[in-house]
Amino acid sequence: MTTMKTQHYLTRYFAVCLAIMCGQADGSEESAIADSWTLKLTPMVSYTGYGGSPLRSGMTSAGVYFDAQYLDRGGIAGGATYTNLNFKGGSSALNQASEFLSGRLNFTPEWLAGRLTVRLDGHQINNDDSTNESDEVQVVAPQLSYLHESKSFYADLGYAVSFYGESKIGNGSLTVQQWTPTLGFGFNQNYDWLQLRLYDVNVSNPLRAMRGHTDAAEIKLTHYFSSQSPWIPSWVTAGGLAGNRMYAVDSDTALVYNLADEQKGGGFLAAQWKLSSQYKATLSSGYDIYETRDYGTGNRYTYSGANVFLGVTAQW
Repeated sequence: MTTMKTQHYLTRYFAVCLAIMCGQADGSEESAIADSWTLKLTPMVSYTGYGGSPLRSGMTSAGVYFDAQYLDRGGIAGGATYTNLNFKGGSSALNQASEFLSGRLNFTPEWLAGRLTVRLDGHQINNDDSTNESDEVQVVAPQLSYLHESKSFYADLGYAVSFYGESKIGNGSLTVQQWTPTLGFGFNQNYDWLQLRLYDVNVSNPLRAMRGHTDAAEIKLTHYFSSQSPWIPSWVTAGGLAGNRMYAVDSDTALVYNLADEQKGGGFLAAQWKLSSQYKATLSSGYDIYETRDYGTGNRYTYSGANVFLGVTAQW
């Protein structure tokens, strides 16, 4: 019943957001409407290879994301991703479909030197996991953020609640609550940007996780380049994660980590190139350490995952 209410609420919220933004454009000429919207479409592929895991071999993902921004007032975004996780020892692969939808509205009150943004994300994940422990996932994730008018300071507070399906191996249901306070700072005339985020995650059912609570800190440092050469990136980001993170929801990448393995740390490097006035390419690579539990013996072991991501964005 909770899941049905959540989905109904999400549907009504996004319908209202879209109606508000479309209503703001009513009465304008078609050309004016087109000029008011910025549209982005990003097809993407990624691959993750695993080392030290007796179960996992590799994971491939392919998907497409869109973003539609109306002036500075708000926008909608969404996407769909298909993932194939291969196992060792002749076990059947896990096939997963993920959908994402997001709405945001911006406000610039006179008493505040900057912009407030209200955002709401929704995620739906379904796969053919025989245990059903990573299947039937619904996520609701609101966020309130503030960006100073100088664009040198940013802060947000995010919350996410994730509902997982009933276990078919007797481990019950699962609800995960996550808080993500974030700070961002611009320096060097805003050519450099530092972002700090805390992941505070609480798990309702210890049978479905290795621990009931995890904390992790994420740091990202981005440098922007002024060169117009297509060979030099527009920006480069280096980041890392320290601590423990499980069942996390990442608002920057629109990812939900729905597999019951605990991330123990990692790092990544990403860059984006401006290919033309309309097209951009993003390439990233990362390395993560995970810990999981062997349900046959009860022992825990660690393994690694090395990933690469490629996305091409077209903008109109």
